[in-house]
Amino acid sequence: MEYAMDTSPCRLLPAHAARPPFATPPKPRAVTPPWRRVAALFFCMWCLAASYTVAHAQTVLHIGFVIGLTGPGSPEESDIWNGALLAVEEINAAAPDGLRIVMTAHDTRNTPITAKSAAKEAIAAGAAILFAPSYSSQALEVAKVAQESGVPIISVIATHPDITDVGDHVFRVCFDDNAQATVLADFARQDLAAKTAAILTDVTSAYALAMSDAFRKRFLELGGTVVAEIEYKMRQRQFDAVVEEAARSGADVVFMPGYWLDASMMIKLMHEAGLTAIPLAGDGWGSSRFQDLRGDLPRRAYYTDHWDPGMTDARSQRFIAAYAGRFNRRPVAGSALAYDAVHVAAKAAGTAGILSPEALSKALSDMRDVPGVTGALAFSPGGGITKSVHIMEIRNGKAGLLRTVNPDGTADARQTP
Repeated sequence: MEYAMDTSPCRLLPAHAARPPFATPPKPRAVTPPWRRVAALFFCMWCLAASYTVAHAQTVLHIGFVIGLTGPGSPEESDIWNGALLAVEEINAAAPDGLRIVMTAHDTRNTPITAKSAAKEAIAAGAAILFAPSYSSQALEVAKVAQESGVPIISVIATHPDITDVGDHVFRVCFDDNAQATVLADFARQDLAAKTAAILTDVTSAYALAMSDAFRKRFLELGGTVVAEIEYKMRQRQFDAVVEEAARSGADVVFMPGYWLDASMMIKLMHEAGLTAIPLAGDGWGSSRFQDLRGDLPRRAYYTDHWDPGMTDARSQRFIAAYAGRFNRRPVAGSALAYDAVHVAAKAAGTAGILSPEALSKALSDMRDVPGVTGALAFSPGGGITKSVHIMEIRNGKAGLLRTVNPDGTADARQTP
């Protein structure tokens, strides 16, 4: 907006010029005191600055990331945070339509109770959208807080099916446990020709319980037999009895949908016991910390994941290069999902215009086919998403992509296990 001042000079008569007869002397013009002119100018400038500030405040999207920065499991959370941070930095550098993102971290300390408090803290701090923690037991609690507050929340990598059932403000950019457990059961029966399975379940984990239920159901539907169901608790440290019972079962495959730390200890014992059953697991094995163990990785095992740094498509390669350049390490699936989640939030902000929680939820609900590193992103009416599941193979301490199972059941890059 421009302000223009009339600077045309006054017309003056020469001193000797004669006035017309009977001319009425001109009335003196009212002169505005200088201080009033200055005050008016400052008032206009203040109004302009205020309108500019309000307009730009509406383009700031505040993401509250509820994440386990401390406590058990915190090391792998850094990979997820870094993926989101990279996306925030890229978007802020490009500033599409003037959008700027502010992302704040709210520590769950990796407990469900503290996760609830962290979610409330994020909302009180003005977050217009939340990102859920990685562990399903925590994500479920955070989703309830978000739903009650009317604030949209995106589950980055927490896969429990019930998360999106909490309400209409809850969304997920990852596949759920039903999808990945079904793919694993199909793979066990059809590709590994497994007739029997032992299921090892962490009874303290909502994720493990959901995975075990879905795998059992599908494996039985396909004519398989579950010969042992063995329970344990996360980080119980002593897994000898668990492994011994699995060995006694004589199962063809051992389904162990826990997290990487427990898995690494059990696998070491399996090696020592000479267990020949093939381990199967979900995305809980996708942590970079599990990959770093190398020597303790099984000679042969399979797990599902959302993405792999071995992907050769252009979008993945650009992401890998940017991530490695920024953090000096390779990304994992959680990094890619967090990166996609930020871009989904930014897309919703651009669509919503007004960055209120209600407008953002509506924009997320209507979102269709947003391209992402981990695949096309489009939410179903229930806030879920249908995506491909990647089967990873571990052979002699090295993990790599075996095949990709598409939502319609077809497989890409099919290899024989």
